[in-house]
Amino acid sequence: MTTTQTAQHRLFYALWPDTAVAEKLQAWQGPISGRKTHLADFHLTLAFLGEQQATMLPDLEAVLPLLPRQRLDCVLDTYGHFECLNLVWAGMNAPPPGLFDLQHALRLLLLERGVLLPPERAFRPHITLARKARLDVGLTVSPVPWHARSVVLARSGGGEAGGPRYQVLASTDICGSKG
Repeated sequence: MTTTQTAQHRLFYALWPDTAVAEKLQAWQGPISGRKTHLADFHLTLAFLGEQQATMLPDLEAVLPLLPRQRLDCVLDTYGHFECLNLVWAGMNAPPPGLFDLQHALRLLLLERGVLLPPERAFRPHITLARKARLDVGLTVSPVPWHARSVVLARSGGGEAGGPRYQVLASTDICGSKG
């Protein structure tokens, strides 16, 4: 057996903001202490897969073009805090319903293909801004409009100190028509 066949990757599917949105989120990090998310790592997780065999990558990439095509106009307009994780995040007071539809469709496509997923928790759309952080009461933000276009399959990696931790392996534009 080769190393490639036995290699495992920690994988997830996510919406990936463009550079302009990421730069605005980076500005939101200013008043937050803690380990801040790298500009290139901002994402909104749709499905966390955990450890998967490298041999699964072609099947996991093949799911991307099967996702529903839809316009997802989001407005990032609030900070939040997962106290148990010491994690501060950017979120939406009014996530578009299509976001929940997309996440549900993705989970169904994965389950239909026999992909083992961690137990499902309530989907709470957010973008991590900082870890080992606390949220100061009273922080306000200028809303960030985000036309979410790309769903990616990404891998968690060690990354260099201070550099990006995630690598995009494959992506699809969810705004175009299916070919």
